[in-house]
Amino acid sequence: MEQQDLSKVGMELKRLRIEHSYTQEQIANDLGCTVSFISNIENNRAKLNLRVLLYYAKLCNVTLDSILNAGEYTGDADTDEKKRSEARDAELLNIVHQFSVEEQDKMIKILKFIKDM
Repeated sequence: MEQQDLSKVGMELKRLRIEHSYTQEQIANDLGCTVSFISNIENNRAKLNLRVLLYYAKLCNVTLDSILNAGEYTGDADTDEKKRSEARDAELLNIVHQFSVEEQDKMIKILKFIKDM
């Protein structure tokens, strides 16, 4: 992800926090970090991490796709769908990698079964 993209993500996190009436202090307390760290993330002075992104997504009931691609959709249906698809793929991979190999094998079997229904 390019630096420009990261600045949009920080701004989107700030927008979501304000839209949902949360303070930086509330976010910091929940994440176990400092208010200045949250401020730095929202103002692009600190690197984002997956834990923070997942927290904001869950807190604000949005997808990682909507956070990571804030302001990036072009209005061209094919291009935008490709970006959404890539974001979904990345989100799925992040989730799947949290499971053991055995659990991943079970998930594959379940998904194939569902697909063939």
